[in-house]
Amino acid sequence: MHASTVGRVLGRHQTPLLRELDPVTGAVIRATRRSARRYEHDHPGSLIHIDVKKLGRIPDGGGWRADPAQTAAVHRTSRQRAGYDYVHAAIDDHSRVAYAEIHDDEKGHTCAAFARRAITFFASLGVVVERVITDNAFAYRHTRAFHAALADHQVAQKFIKPHCPWTNGKVECLNRTLAIEWAYARPFTSNAERRAALPAWLDYYNLDRAHLGLDPEAYAAWVDWVNPVTGESMGTPRLPGVGKQGSPRFAEMVVNAPKSLSIAAALHPEVSAVLDRAQQDAVAEIQAWLALHSVTRVGPRGRQEVVPVQQLQTVAVSHRTSRAGDPHRHIHFQIGTRVWAAGKWRALDTAALFRQQGAIRALGTAVIAAHPELAEVLDRHGLTLDPVSGEVVELERFNGVMSKRGEQVRRHLERFEAEWEAAHPGETVGPVVSARLAAKAWAYERPAKKPTTLSEEQAWATELREAGYDPETLRQPVRRAQVSLDDLSVQTIANRALDRCAAGSSAWTRHTVQEHATRIMTEYGVHAAPAEIREFVRITTALAMEDCFSILPPGAPAPEHVAHLTSLRVVQAETELRDLLTARVPKREPKHPDVHDAARARGLDAGQERAAATVASTDPLVVVEGAAGAGKTTMLGVAIEVAAQHGRAARVVAPTLRAAQVAQQELGVPASSVAALVHAHGWRWNSDGVWTRLAPGDTDPETGRTYRGPTEDARLVRGERVIVDEAGMLDQDTALALLTVTAEAGATVALVGDRAQLAAVGRGGVLDMAAHIRGRTFDMAEVHRFADPAYAEVTVRMRDGNQPGEVFEQLAGLGLVRLHDSGDEAREHIAQERQDSDAITVSTNDEARTVNARIREERVSHGVVDDTTTVYGSDGLPIGAGDVIQTRKNNTSIGVANRQQWVVQHVEDDGALSVREAGSGRKRQRTVRLPADYVAEHAHLSYAATTYGVQGATVAGSHTLLTDATSAAGVYVGMTRGREANLLHIVAENHADARAQFIEAMERDRADRGLADATRRAVEEVAGLIENGPARFVNDEITALDKRAATAEAQAERWQQVSTALADLSDRETEVRERARAAEQTARQRAEQVRAEATAPVVSAARGALTAWEQADAAEQEASEQVRAASWFGKRRARAAHENAQARTAGARQQVTSGWGEPPRWNERADAWVERVTRPRIDSDPRVLDAEQEHRAARDALLHRPERAHTERLAAYARVFGAETVIRNQQAYLTASPAQQAAPAAKTAKQAREEAALLRALSPAEAAERIEQTRAAQAAWEARRAERERAMSHGHEERHRSAPRHDGPARGL
Repeated sequence: MHASTVGRVLGRHQTPLLRELDPVTGAVIRATRRSARRYEHDHPGSLIHIDVKKLGRIPDGGGWRADPAQTAAVHRTSRQRAGYDYVHAAIDDHSRVAYAEIHDDEKGHTCAAFARRAITFFASLGVVVERVITDNAFAYRHTRAFHAALADHQVAQKFIKPHCPWTNGKVECLNRTLAIEWAYARPFTSNAERRAALPAWLDYYNLDRAHLGLDPEAYAAWVDWVNPVTGESMGTPRLPGVGKQGSPRFAEMVVNAPKSLSIAAALHPEVSAVLDRAQQDAVAEIQAWLALHSVTRVGPRGRQEVVPVQQLQTVAVSHRTSRAGDPHRHIHFQIGTRVWAAGKWRALDTAALFRQQGAIRALGTAVIAAHPELAEVLDRHGLTLDPVSGEVVELERFNGVMSKRGEQVRRHLERFEAEWEAAHPGETVGPVVSARLAAKAWAYERPAKKPTTLSEEQAWATELREAGYDPETLRQPVRRAQVSLDDLSVQTIANRALDRCAAGSSAWTRHTVQEHATRIMTEYGVHAAPAEIREFVRITTALAMEDCFSILPPGAPAPEHVAHLTSLRVVQAETELRDLLTARVPKREPKHPDVHDAARARGLDAGQERAAATVASTDPLVVVEGAAGAGKTTMLGVAIEVAAQHGRAARVVAPTLRAAQVAQQELGVPASSVAALVHAHGWRWNSDGVWTRLAPGDTDPETGRTYRGPTEDARLVRGERVIVDEAGMLDQDTALALLTVTAEAGATVALVGDRAQLAAVGRGGVLDMAAHIRGRTFDMAEVHRFADPAYAEVTVRMRDGNQPGEVFEQLAGLGLVRLHDSGDEAREHIAQERQDSDAITVSTNDEARTVNARIREERVSHGVVDDTTTVYGSDGLPIGAGDVIQTRKNNTSIGVANRQQWVVQHVEDDGALSVREAGSGRKRQRTVRLPADYVAEHAHLSYAATTYGVQGATVAGSHTLLTDATSAAGVYVGMTRGREANLLHIVAENHADARAQFIEAMERDRADRGLADATRRAVEEVAGLIENGPARFVNDEITALDKRAATAEAQAERWQQVSTALADLSDRETEVRERARAAEQTARQRAEQVRAEATAPVVSAARGALTAWEQADAAEQEASEQVRAASWFGKRRARAAHENAQARTAGARQQVTSGWGEPPRWNERADAWVERVTRPRIDSDPRVLDAEQEHRAARDALLHRPERAHTERLAAYARVFGAETVIRNQQAYLTASPAQQAAPAAKTAKQAREEAALLRALSPAEAAERIEQTRAAQAAWEARRAERERAMSHGHEERHRSAPRHDGPARGL
């Protein structure tokens, strides 16, 4: 075999080279970029990695990423050059906290300034930088400024080995992350936009982004409370035992993408990538939200404080498919129940987390629905995202296709796994076998199809095309105009959020307000970035909170998660309701008719007889309560019969149309839902729960027609008895409308119900208020429904809610409790053991869907349900002939009511269903046709139902599945449906565990019963909490220290900025001053040269004229002498010569006078005359003037340079400290030393950070004790200083008093 082949094989298996091995032991001793060795310093600040990332700038318009026309060739041929940005980055080796800035270069002084700011940034976090590691770039290795920046902070510098960049790998990874997640994460329209996005991304990176991937072992350790970052234990989980449950390891939430959006992602890789980012953004926002709002409790029981957490760990597990392999994008978001707060690891307050779920889910949904990139990429593919449902409108109708195929694959996979485990006893299905079985399950019963792996999403495109998917023929809905947050009214959304809060409950939390505000914002279909959504929701919530007030006593603790907020609307509505109820209380009790004969004929007991007599009377307000199975319907039949004998009409209304229809069938009187009755009398309500009333003649907003008043069958007559069945489910707004209508007509009201059963969905407590105000109620406690009298007694005790542990033992003693190892086993048992007429009660719609799917499989396997032709209901499950379904919306045109049950007889080709009414009691069962659209949106399987779905039903047998979401009312309703048997199913390890779960459920009451009850609950929740305890005291001190440190750091940073600016200014000033001195010297020399050049000809001319004049004068004098000396014959010639000389002298003098002003004065030297007469001419020469002016300017610039330098120093101070401050203290700033001023500020900041870090590490008691000691020491020091100052002041006064006085006449001498 050739050596190269051997080398490639060894290299493929990552076998180290011989030179990398110890020759004796064979151990790897030399690190390479592929080495498995990984190091991490043990505390923050021990090592900071620094590097520079060079990025090409983005041209205006965005370049080719934003505009395909802007190609690289276009920019190469243009004259403009965008240039480069230099991203300077620093990252802590231990904590991965990063800091980055963008600069125009990577020169030494720039790197030095960045290092100073980075060190200051880490100091603001309480981190003292000890070492810095860089590569060998010139700016890092050879620049004095960079070395000085590190030396000033006592920071050691390390360098990587040349050509080994992986040594500095953490910052290299950060550079890569910067490029992927910030610089090139999306198209930017300009370089400035990208620069502006960096700070927000850094906040996300440091605060929200996950930095650690967990392998299975590390994840298992995290579940067992081992810190994956440090490896330390965060506590010891409590294991489940007798009579106690184990510690919750984590709380889990699922961030789901709607089915059709998952399908779109499976069809289009571009949508898939953007959806991944949108989901990650949602997770990041949830993490940031949890970091702000998660709390724990500190202190002994009875004096606990609710404090915010300081460290919280979350794990996000992303999935693209369901277990069956159909497209289902979702993220399992797990929140660790161990948090760091007040100096130690503590338990997360999961009760608070439970209250926060709505706000968290709303936030995740909003981030995905409003993601700008997601809407853009869907639009490019011709798809539309519905902001309300989150579904892709064009693909929503294919949800059922994916679900059906997924259910098939899941069933096959479960069967294949069971067969494999049976054939391989004791072995575990591994990933390879699992993938093979999944592919087999996928291809099973599809022989004509080519097998495919589940990772190839093209398979789903094939499934969709076979189901009729064609991108060219998709139905395009009307496009909604794009909405931005600026288009929304904050006040409107705040008001609507409060309306929804008031409609839903009597009291709420801040998280409830935020949840509604977030959902309303999402419904508008906004497109916005996560940070913008966060800020908008924060502002809206704060505005809505201004209209809320607390129902807690003044001074009581008010944690965010406690429902203690209400509004004036709630108080007003409840006050009006109480007034209407009070007005119906008679002054004297009316006489009751005799119902004895009718009661005996119907077999009524004494309690039923008294109740019937009361209902049949003229009493304006009757309150009747009866346990489940007490015979309320039989009693009402007698009361209605007797009332009719006395000429008084009666009608029955109920909170639901289904209950009203049952009452009409059984009692034979007019019946309707309460909502239908008040709607006929003009009451209207919107989606936010705001009620209004129309007057006759008003335009009905629902129909656009004129409202004429109630219809004939809805009119009430005076004295008519309006019987409200299931009155416990009546909400306050509906009751207020009903009592108003009956009061106007003079009708009487009878409220019949059971407060132990389900309460109102919205703001409730009507039956409680009526019972309290009326002061006289009739309770039918004798139970007739159940075949076993012993069980009837148990249900009465269950209704009372006292001693739930004994009730559980009685149920167990009667053999009515079934324990299961898992939820799957419980569902399997119920599916196999149930009878067709049995009721199955669960707590949530998701649980109902799971149970329904399993029961349907069982019925299909027995041939009871036809699975060949199916349609899909609103729960995503298939519906075929023989299935039992439930309609979920009242529709009079079709003839169906909400929660009405039907048996499917036929599935039509267009997806419509022919159904027969189930369990109506009629001899001839009614048959209706459900349109396909109605089935898809408002119908689903109904083998199992929530408590609201089964209340009012009476069947032979009942199964109730108890979970963490089951309430006391849910247990009572579920366990009282069956006449013959009522079984309770619990997933528990043993009897004690099941008993504990039952007790917990029986103590769980989520019903709203009015403001008084809400106040009582809020007070109970905060009982044992204190507002101002040690933890609050310590947190306030830490906050003050952080503020002091931030202030000092800002002050030090400002002085450092001034120092840097003044240093740069000094360098520039030296250079400018040298240039000014050189310019002055040059100008002076030039002025002298120009003057010399101008002086020479002028002086020469003056000297020439003077010389000519002097010579003429001398000639004249000589001629005069010759005249005197000439003979008589020669005088005439001598005089003529003299006259000629005189004429020449006069001419010369005239020339001197006209040319130079005057001849020399007597005894004036020639040089003096020349200088006197030439200076004005030389000084006025333009060349001399210009040169002299230039020289004066250069000289003035040099002389005034110190004054300008002072001005520039003041300007440098003003840019940092503010112009007004500097103007008031000019001399102080001019004489200040920035370096000396920065040092004490930095020292103060460092001390404050260290003290805050120390307090965080201590327990609240220890920290409080240290704070007290520190304050005492500080107070003592200040007292000593004050004493010294007083002593000094006293000594000065003594010296002043003993000195001679000079304020008056001296005495003595």
